[in-house]
Amino acid sequence: MDKNIEIKTKRLMLRPVRTGDEKAIHEYAGDKEITMMLWLPNETFEQTVDFVKKSEIEWNSPNQTFFDFVIIYDGKIIGGCDCDIENPDDRYSASLGWVISKKYRRQGFASEAASAILDFAFTKIGMKKVYAQCDCNNAASFGVMKKIGMKCVNDKGKRTYPKTGKISGEYTCLITKDEWEKLSH
Repeated sequence: MDKNIEIKTKRLMLRPVRTGDEKAIHEYAGDKEITMMLWLPNETFEQTVDFVKKSEIEWNSPNQTFFDFVIIYDGKIIGGCDCDIENPDDRYSASLGWVISKKYRRQGFASEAASAILDFAFTKIGMKKVYAQCDCNNAASFGVMKKIGMKCVNDKGKRTYPKTGKISGEYTCLITKDEWEKLSH
């Protein structure tokens, strides 16, 4: 995949994570209120640096399965989103995730970015299905999933947070390429 790809929406630009993004990524990823976002490097700045290095390596891989993007608004990184291929052998389905800096929440940025990444998943990397999951108490993320056309396919999931041992419910939502195409036209 082209590591220089830029996805533009009405208000945002999404591009691959790259060296130089560490400080901005750590600013939102280091927020202790979002420790539920397990894919984020949220403990130390060194973890964030390592995350950026791994993301760059993945963007340079001919068999790329993880697509990590930063979300840019008005020239500033305000969050991140990713699309991860579930099974590299069949490349049929992917998972979608996002996070927005606390200062930029409740403005529609997550929905706008997630919608753009859905389009990327279906049109650029050929996925047939895209899933997203969230804690059952995360009404904002569940709202994003519904807003971008996903449907809840499992509201009985469970997740355990390793750092706290807390067990919570989990929602899994899904959208297929056919459903996305109907919504997009």
